[in-house]
Amino acid sequence: MSGKIDVPLTTSERLQQYKEKFGEALRHPDAPEWYSREHNEKLKADLLWSAPYDARFPQIRKQRQCFAYYVDFHRCKELMGEDYKPCKFFQNVYKDFCPGFWVEKWNELVDEGRFPAKFDR
Repeated sequence: MSGKIDVPLTTSERLQQYKEKFGEALRHPDAPEWYSREHNEKLKADLLWSAPYDARFPQIRKQRQCFAYYVDFHRCKELMGEDYKPCKFFQNVYKDFCPGFWVEKWNELVDEGRFPAKFDR
């Protein structure tokens, strides 16, 4: 078994690559590509990423999954080191599920040392 794990890019990283490759991320409103199914399918495959199904969280509401992956990301960074690349998977998932204002608040709580979860276990 190889030690290399392929972690997909985040949506923001995919958009940045698209902008570097094609200039602007948005097309002109009159562009014919808006009506091209092939172009839209290719764009969807290149830019969009969704977290895989996790059997631990079968319900529709994703609050617990959001919190669990946020904690898993910080635990991974704490236990494996800042430069351990597979930790990015957890970051991708919590950024996919969590509202931005939750993450901002949790980051504040982590900085203040008042976050309710432990990252060293």
